[in-house]
Amino acid sequence: MIRMLGGLEVLRPDGALVEPREWRTGKTADLLRLLALENDRPVRVGSLLATLWPDAPVARAQGSLRTASSQIRRAIGTHCVVRQPDSLVLEGAWVDVGHYHRNGADAAAAARAGDLERVLALTRIAERHYRGDFHAHDDLAAWAVAERERLALRRHDMLCDAADAALALGRPRDALDFASTAARATPSSETAHRALMRAHADLGEVGAALRVYEGYRRHLADELGADPSEQTRALHLGLLRGRGD
Repeated sequence: MIRMLGGLEVLRPDGALVEPREWRTGKTADLLRLLALENDRPVRVGSLLATLWPDAPVARAQGSLRTASSQIRRAIGTHCVVRQPDSLVLEGAWVDVGHYHRNGADAAAAARAGDLERVLALTRIAERHYRGDFHAHDDLAAWAVAERERLALRRHDMLCDAADAALALGRPRDALDFASTAARATPSSETAHRALMRAHADLGEVGAALRVYEGYRRHLADELGADPSEQTRALHLGLLRGRGD
């Protein structure tokens, strides 16, 4: 089991936790992360060398890769990392990031199909595994930033779909939970803040809905020099008029 959300945590097949010191170096931990992101799919050696040791001579980089992959095998198990002619493959691992992405894709498909209960169920499952954001040893590396952004977008869309589904099912309290989480994670998200306003309104908390709007309006003005969209302003006006739609 490999968890990368909220920090790297690896369990051996016997359930024992791999201690951080067992990776020896941050590069070894990042090699595991790169292989885990492509779990059960081959990753070309050339790509790994260019990503992890871009400035090293080829021979030295190849030696570092052999050392790091051997260290992973010692820490987890001899058969976890398989060498193919021009690639490495992490085999047979449960990886939280992959599980999260699959749940997100399934939830999006359920939303398109109108299966609202399934949207809620899949989002709750995914959120149980979301211990925190994805980080790497080389946290500003392009691959780490790209994966962090990809996960953030996946999470935002899933939470907003779940909030909309809960509202459609007449469960504003659930919608409030999903929308609040989305708004905290993505403060500039108009979709999340509209869902949050609607959830408060459906709970009879019009004052809270208006405060959400005002806080969001100030955030946009301060951070982006922008105003809420026409759709959000219309929702706000409806709340002021007592309609809530």
